[in-house]
Amino acid sequence: MKIGDIARRLGTTERTLRYYEQRGLINPRRSAGGTRHYDEQDEARFAALLALSRLDIPLEQLNELAATRAASPNGDTASHQVVEHLGKIKRHLTEQAAAIATMLHDLNKAEALVRQCFGCEQAPTQAICSTCEISAAVSTSQVLQVVWDEPQRE
Repeated sequence: MKIGDIARRLGTTERTLRYYEQRGLINPRRSAGGTRHYDEQDEARFAALLALSRLDIPLEQLNELAATRAASPNGDTASHQVVEHLGKIKRHLTEQAAAIATMLHDLNKAEALVRQCFGCEQAPTQAICSTCEISAAVSTSQVLQVVWDEPQRE
């Protein structure tokens, strides 16, 4: 199978997949002429690497995880080290999940506040909005700090 086919099926670029290969995360078979040959196992490995990478798992962690079994003298050592690496990934994802939950709560709060402005005929400027009671709640939302006008500086 060609790398372009895998890239299209996984929704990524050939460059990304080659980068993973350069990092030693995958080692495709090669023909006598040096042409790479990818099989279903390579595609499954790419898919797993992409899924973890898209969750912001650092490539260093993926490299460590991928190298664990080969670098271990026996199954006991390998399994303990794999569990340790998986624990790091789980902690990272747990922290991300908490941050996402917090941001979703903030987005919901922001949306509820902004919906109160539906039907407003005034120009959405700092000078006008600052007199509105809804505007007072803007400071309670992190995301609305991005949306709201910057204060006028003198």
